[in-house]
Amino acid sequence: MAHMTSAERIREYKQLLDEGMITQEEFELKKQKILEMDEAAEDAAQDAAEEAPKNEGVFSGHYFQDKANNGQQEQDQNAKQNQNQSSSGSISTKATGVLAYITWIGFLIAYFAGDRQGARFHLNQGLVVNLFGLLSAVPLVGKIWSVFILICAIIGIINASNGENKEVPLIGGIRLL
Repeated sequence: MAHMTSAERIREYKQLLDEGMITQEEFELKKQKILEMDEAAEDAAQDAAEEAPKNEGVFSGHYFQDKANNGQQEQDQNAKQNQNQSSSGSISTKATGVLAYITWIGFLIAYFAGDRQGARFHLNQGLVVNLFGLLSAVPLVGKIWSVFILICAIIGIINASNGENKEVPLIGGIRLL
């Protein structure tokens, strides 16, 4: 259904009045409501026009359209900020936490390119897991130990990806960072 102007709506009610479908009182009441709505819309548009300089001058003459434009501008600004952060080498907190458990290379990438503050817990856990992983080179018990370290790394990755700060079994209580 196309948007009708106030004049078109009043003409429609006038036609209903002429056809005897509504009374003169009903017509006057409808006409008054339409005019009041127009007046309210004009007031809203004027309020938006007064706010427009604060919102970088984006005013199209429609109050709600301006609100949508301003919301879009905020989204665009947030996207630019996120893009600037990601282009500056910052990796998200979850990704940093996950990378910290994936071998020494993953840990180093997470430590130097990731969100150190947000993923500090997982960076510590990843460091401990990787350090204790070196014990896998010990003859006889090394194979069993490497399975344990693999399980710890998997648990740590799952916790990091879920955004949970849970310690890995047995060695998780050690704090190095």
